[in-house]
Amino acid sequence: AAAEGPAEEEEEEEEEEDCEEYEDFSELPDTCSIASDDSFYPPRGLEDEDEDRWSLEQEGRDSPEALSLFRACCTNNTIVLKALIRQGPEEEEVRETDRNRRNGLIVACYQGYVDIVIALAQCPHLDVNWQDNEGNTALITAAQAGHITITNYLLNYFPGLDIEKRNVFGFTALMKSAMQGRTECVKALMLAGANVHATDPSRGLTSWEWACYTGRSESAFIMQKLMDRPCPEQFCDQYKPEWPKMKELLAKAAEPKTCLQKISECMRAAISFRSFYGPEEDGVLDHMVKVTTSLSSPFIALSCRTVCPGSPPSVGKRRLAVQEIIRKQRAEEIRSQDKDHFSSYEKLFQNSKVTLIPKKKDRRASLQPISLAVTQVNTIATRKASLLPLHLLRRSSVRPGFVIPKVRVSKAPPPTFQPEKARRRSSAKDDPYLQIPKWRYKELKEERKKAEELEKIKAAEAQKQRQVSPARSRT
Repeated sequence: AAAEGPAEEEEEEEEEEDCEEYEDFSELPDTCSIASDDSFYPPRGLEDEDEDRWSLEQEGRDSPEALSLFRACCTNNTIVLKALIRQGPEEEEVRETDRNRRNGLIVACYQGYVDIVIALAQCPHLDVNWQDNEGNTALITAAQAGHITITNYLLNYFPGLDIEKRNVFGFTALMKSAMQGRTECVKALMLAGANVHATDPSRGLTSWEWACYTGRSESAFIMQKLMDRPCPEQFCDQYKPEWPKMKELLAKAAEPKTCLQKISECMRAAISFRSFYGPEEDGVLDHMVKVTTSLSSPFIALSCRTVCPGSPPSVGKRRLAVQEIIRKQRAEEIRSQDKDHFSSYEKLFQNSKVTLIPKKKDRRASLQPISLAVTQVNTIATRKASLLPLHLLRRSSVRPGFVIPKVRVSKAPPPTFQPEKARRRSSAKDDPYLQIPKWRYKELKEERKKAEELEKIKAAEAQKQRQVSPARSRT
């Protein structure tokens, strides 16, 4: 009995553990499972639910803050950035930086946000040469990171860009790109006019020596090749697609061959040797590349148009931005037009009539022209004719300029006045207005309609007579 007592107590304890009572159903362990009806998917704890509830209440209380120009650049939000630029941001908003003194352009160049960089090209008050705490500019950041599209856009569409800007360690954009082995950026910077012979203050090494020092063999090879051939001549409009070795080879082929040369040519044609020869300098492949990439090539001429065909890029020559090139070309066009400016205006207005507009103090109430002596008019007209804008010159042509309207003021009629009604004229001969023309095809159409209507009436009458005649015969 004593043994049975403890066994019964253990069974009762197990039953109590199995049948625990919960006052709050949220304490049940099954509420966090996926299979229960009251649970959420994915399963989360009570602490997460409290945090979500608090965040929802906080969002309901505080409205979201508007994105600034700097935040739009950092989050790659091109739509908001373009809208802010269209509204005209203030200088303080454009110059906003983070704790490392990086502005929106430097952040976009670091992250590789191409659309942000393109949009910032139209932003006012933007300093493209801004430096952060380490002295890095947007160009140094983009070249070091290897973003070739951003690097090319900075070089081509940001006027006033300083390629030789150095950071706190004395490194330029070309040195940083050569150290990191960014071959495409190295080529772009060298053809944009970066100084190849510039050295850093600590070790006194050039960009090519830094590429060799850091083991960037491909960058060092490209730099040496560009320094050997600094100017791509095929990018000039004066390039002639002629192979210089062609005349020499044709003259050599036309020479008489010896017997030994003929035998060797026959042996080469009969036996094929598997030997690899690299491309020759100024050989056929080099000439083919120059011809296909020249400005007169159909591959290039149909797809794009250069703004300065007479000045191809070259190593060591500073290349201007597109806006600066276009501004320079427009200034030259205006200078060339100014020489023939007066003669063209004389030809244009030789048969024209000029009406002078008087000053405010000389104006009168009437709109009649001021009568001046003939000599006085001639002297004033010759002096002011070329100074007046085109829309102020009244010309005696088919389409004159702005004509001063004539206003007629008449006395108001009495209140009992009734206007006479215009009587209609019966006869068309006395009518001063043109009559509506009568077309022949319309008359024929109306006659045809009338004839069809008459035929329908006759057919209906004949049918009625046929129906009446049998009825009479029956009676």
